[in-house]
Amino acid sequence: MENQKTHAERTAAADKAIGFDYQYYYFLYRVLKLGLNQSVGLEVKDDVHTDLDNDYQILIQLKHTTQKNADGSAKNLTTFDSDLWKTLSNWSKVITDKNAGRNAEKDHISFISKTEFMLVTNKSHTSSCEFFSILETPKNAKSKIEILKSQTQDKTIQEYIGNIINLSDSVLEAYLGNVTIELGVDEIIKRCKNAIIEHHVPDSAVDQLFSDLDSRIKQDNFIAIRAGEKIVISFEGFRCKYRKYFEIARNPELKIVKNYIPLPLALNEQVFIKQLIDIGEIQEEHDEELMSKYTQFMLMVKISLEHWYQKGDLTAEEIDNFNKEAKIRWENKFRSKYRGRVTRDVNDIALEILDELRTERLNIGPQQMETDFSNGEYYYLSDKPEIGWQYDWENKYK
Repeated sequence: MENQKTHAERTAAADKAIGFDYQYYYFLYRVLKLGLNQSVGLEVKDDVHTDLDNDYQILIQLKHTTQKNADGSAKNLTTFDSDLWKTLSNWSKVITDKNAGRNAEKDHISFISKTEFMLVTNKSHTSSCEFFSILETPKNAKSKIEILKSQTQDKTIQEYIGNIINLSDSVLEAYLGNVTIELGVDEIIKRCKNAIIEHHVPDSAVDQLFSDLDSRIKQDNFIAIRAGEKIVISFEGFRCKYRKYFEIARNPELKIVKNYIPLPLALNEQVFIKQLIDIGEIQEEHDEELMSKYTQFMLMVKISLEHWYQKGDLTAEEIDNFNKEAKIRWENKFRSKYRGRVTRDVNDIALEILDELRTERLNIGPQQMETDFSNGEYYYLSDKPEIGWQYDWENKYK
């Protein structure tokens, strides 16, 4: 049971989970940065790898820590950091892997010449880490690393270092010349979102697009793993499979606010509902469900217009033009029905105006709005009230 676990056990589980997430989101980041004829893999050649279009590859190891320095930053990458030496050891074994056909020194050199070895971690830099100076000048690296080996009593790290110095001098020098360590890589989700922005996606659409891609790619990865397939995404495959998400994000269409909106307690006290009751569209005693539905349409318009204005998606002029267009359509219907001598029941005429306007779909700029939104606009205007259905609506409701 969870409450019976020690603190150390709970922390270890949390560290492992965030490590997986760190690896996945870095993979997603590399996918978003893909260029033409490139591909990215997850847990195929390494934690993450990138194949470039010139037969060059980047092998990437991800190491995340939750341990902190006194100032709150992630702990430093030290001289005898286990993650560092384990990673370097693993790569040395990859370089000399006989099962991959790399038997001779020339094979090792050839592999290294087409490979960048990248360690990515959120750990912090410290000038006291002696390995950085070896990376800067990898010539005669073996003797320098042997000195480091003699300075630690940690058997595991000694074994890691032993695997590295087993490489020939020329192979080791070439290898270290192609090693890159990227420190302080934190806030990886923010990096993903910045990569999305670089795809010319509007700021207002970035969060939703990230959420959509994150969800879809995680599902696709799960399906691939279950089918025994490798997780590799090429530029062309990504473009084909996920292009539509970017098109939607770049689409200037307004996203209607349809979240749950609290309704007023006295539905029948709203001006637009009173107007509908008076012309016989709603029976006050029996049509509470209908009143709720029409109120939702009306509030959807009211809240969406305000939301778009506050977010900068619509200008005040664009909202005024939208309301003006609706009012002109209403006025044309209203005048045509009440022109001349009225000989019919005014409520029948009012219902005809309402029914005809309900069939029309309004536009905001080039975007045609759905019927419920268009209907809601007329309810919104009649609630203000700026329009009405009966001939003498202004005297009764204004």
